[in-house]
Amino acid sequence: MNIGWKSVAWSAAALVLLLSIPTNLIVVTMFLLMVPIVVLYTILKPIPFLLHLVGVGLVTVLLLGTYAVIPLSLGFFFLIPSAVMGHMYKKHRPARTVVTTIILILIAQLIIELAIFSTQYDMDLAGQMSSLLEETLAQVQSGALLPSDWAATTADSLGDAIVTALPSLLLLSSFLFAIITHYLSRLSLRSMGIVVPAMSPMKNWMLPRSLVFYYFVALILSYALSPDYEGFWNTVAANAVPILQFAFRIQAIAFFFYLADMKKWPRIAPIAIAIPVFLISPLYLIGLIDVAFPLRRYFSK
Repeated sequence: MNIGWKSVAWSAAALVLLLSIPTNLIVVTMFLLMVPIVVLYTILKPIPFLLHLVGVGLVTVLLLGTYAVIPLSLGFFFLIPSAVMGHMYKKHRPARTVVTTIILILIAQLIIELAIFSTQYDMDLAGQMSSLLEETLAQVQSGALLPSDWAATTADSLGDAIVTALPSLLLLSSFLFAIITHYLSRLSLRSMGIVVPAMSPMKNWMLPRSLVFYYFVALILSYALSPDYEGFWNTVAANAVPILQFAFRIQAIAFFFYLADMKKWPRIAPIAIAIPVFLISPLYLIGLIDVAFPLRRYFSK
């Protein structure tokens, strides 16, 4: 199958993914949507690439009509990071550089989108989340012996918790989008004879030690500044702490991959351990210790 037919096949894959967005498959689709765009950009020159995208967009509009707005909006959202990833593949950039760049682009886009929605529609994110949760919790309250204000109080608490965890959620989603897209795109391009650098094994991942210093500075600032203070440094501390904690969680998972390799554990073991690392808050300290101290030396003896 030559490049012409391959590009048509990948355009068809992009079309199928766009058409599946208004269905229950949207969660899976979101993590696959960038792959065909990355592959198309990598195997085509810019003009043919744009023509393929226009063709996919027109067919989507013809098939979905007015319902095509959301699929095309999501497709456009992922177009920029996908094109950047494909361009970096053409330039043979290291895999770590590619993935890091895409994570940063996705985070920037998500923050801009949230800022636009909040400004344009005067949206209180915590209030909106509380309203949505209260409707669901009210049904639970009506069927159980619970206080009359239980739904409203619980919804407010959960809404505030979700907004507080928003930086970590943005990071996690961007990380997963970038890693999954890189992995699947690399496999797809390799099947066509195009070599794309692979990420180093996760057991070898190691964050810069300077991040430990930055984390403690941010942590001290978060405790030193008054909660009522709404200045620049309070914003920096409030966002830097969860972002760096997320980075240390990734480092903790890398440590368990290293440990699994040293101890000859089953391959599923570090993957299973990754779940509680994200769910149990203090476990980020394992990653912090792995970066700050020569922890791995004690297990390599």
